[in-house]
Amino acid sequence: MSFNLLELVKGHFNSDLVNKAATMFGENESGITKAISGIVPSVLSGIVTKAASGSNAANEIFNTASQANSSGLFNQLSGLLGNAELLNKGGDLLKGFFGDKANGIISTIASFAGVKNSTASSLMSMAAPAAMSTIGKHVADNNLNAGGLMEVLNSQKGTILSALPAGLSSISSLFGAGNVAGTLASTKEKASSISAQAQEEIKQKFAGGWLLPILLLVAAFILVWWFLLGGKQGCNRNKGVDTNVATEHTSNNHNAVHTEGVAIAAGKIDTLSGDFVYDLGKTITIDLPNNGGKLTVGENSTEAKLVAFLNDASKTLDTVKGNWYEFTNVRFKTGSSTITDESLTQLKNMVAIAKAYPTATFKLGGYTDNSGDSVKNVTLSQKRADVVMAKLKELGAGTASIVGAAGYGPQWPIGDNGTAEGKAMNRRVAVNVKSK
Repeated sequence: MSFNLLELVKGHFNSDLVNKAATMFGENESGITKAISGIVPSVLSGIVTKAASGSNAANEIFNTASQANSSGLFNQLSGLLGNAELLNKGGDLLKGFFGDKANGIISTIASFAGVKNSTASSLMSMAAPAAMSTIGKHVADNNLNAGGLMEVLNSQKGTILSALPAGLSSISSLFGAGNVAGTLASTKEKASSISAQAQEEIKQKFAGGWLLPILLLVAAFILVWWFLLGGKQGCNRNKGVDTNVATEHTSNNHNAVHTEGVAIAAGKIDTLSGDFVYDLGKTITIDLPNNGGKLTVGENSTEAKLVAFLNDASKTLDTVKGNWYEFTNVRFKTGSSTITDESLTQLKNMVAIAKAYPTATFKLGGYTDNSGDSVKNVTLSQKRADVVMAKLKELGAGTASIVGAAGYGPQWPIGDNGTAEGKAMNRRVAVNVKSK
């Protein structure tokens, strides 16, 4: 049986799940079913569109899908119902696919299906990990690399886009796929017109001859070739990922916010370790709330910037790009995910901050420079983010305060990868304030 990504993901939403979702969300089953009919192709379209936007994005999809499959968390979608933590992870995936367009897509689907926005949001937050887990299983079962996965996704694109209900044709513009229904109709009309003209001319010249059916077959073949290979996607049929395609970051634009986290230009490279050493400025003392004690840190340190943000009621959370702060003194042994002993001081300070602000939650991000294989870099950055998360919890951070960790590899550099200093700056871990 050929691989059909759309049907496999739709299969996760069986009648039992629809019934449970309807009961939990206070909706009727027909509304849930109608919402799912639009959600599944929309989510898959977002995945395909993002993967096609460049090599970094394709590698990100590859790694996220592999992790979703290996975790096994999303094999039973009913387990996501009412599980806020897992639904939040699904929501993070959606933002990765659609960026600031996610809310618009959710609202459009809710209106189409006659369900609440919160219901559509929860269902989409279930569909995203289900899709990634399904893709990850196919990757594992067939031993695919990122390039092989791109070929698979390209082969599924037509089926996915054509499955979008007619009432949601306008939504395609929100995830950059264009008006699918209009495009398909136009193509079909163009093909029919060309075919009719060709037939008439041939009939006039070769009426009754044996050449007519042969020429019609050739014309049909050319039309099919034009439809399948025409346009931007048809230009990239080689195995692997086109590394010359620029990645368009529609969400989590770390560059836009990371610069507030530290004075990234202040510092220098340590020629012995290869690490970037920040100029932390003059030493200050911070009084933490809720009997959290005192911190003695540099005025340019992560701790100082983080506490300033948490204390300032006028600074609101950026739910699209995030509120990211680079760790100024969390480092690893070269080429590994082993934290250096010197990093423990800042991690202990981070634990103290998490305890002093009990309503705040944080997510960790790991990054590398652009040297070497980008897929391996993403894996390494994920391990480093996971290690930091584990260490924070080991040092006493509450389980609920650290809500996740992700590896982004060479994406969103804060330094110039063309210089040794820039590369050193890009090898880092950052913390994102998810709630205050």
